[in-house]
Amino acid sequence: MQSVSTCTVLLIEDDPEQLAFWSSALKTCSAHYSVLEATSGQEGLELLRHQEVDCVVLDLDLSGSSGFQFLLDLVPNRNPPEIAVLIFTRLRNPTLTNMALKNGAQAYLIKQGTSPDALDKAIQKAVTTIASALGKEPKVW
Repeated sequence: MQSVSTCTVLLIEDDPEQLAFWSSALKTCSAHYSVLEATSGQEGLELLRHQEVDCVVLDLDLSGSSGFQFLLDLVPNRNPPEIAVLIFTRLRNPTLTNMALKNGAQAYLIKQGTSPDALDKAIQKAVTTIASALGKEPKVW
C-alpha cells in the first residue's frame, strides 16, 4: 500500500482575493496540499527554481506578463511535460484552450464554472497523468 504524500501546488494568480480564495479552497479540499502562491509569472518562475512543485495552476490573464508565455517557457517542447500544468482562467476562448492543451497544459478550467472540488480532482488527475507518463509512482492523497 502506498503512503499518502504531499502534493505541492504553485498557484499563479495576480488578483490577491482570487489567490487567497483558491489557496484556502485547495487546503480545505485536502490536508495533503502544500500551496505556494505567486502573483506574477516572474515570481512563479523564481519559486520553481527553488522549490519542487507537482502542479502549476496558472491564470492566463496576468497583469504585466502573459500566462501563455509562462506555459511555453515552463513546457518547451517536452513530451511528456515534466510538471503538471492546469490553466485556470476567466478567459473563455476555444482557440486559447486548444493552444494551451497542445502546448503542454493538462486541462483548461474556467474559474466561474469550477468548484474547489473540481479543481482538486483536476490537479489529482494531472499529477497522476504526468507521473505515469514519466514512469514514476503516482502520488496518493
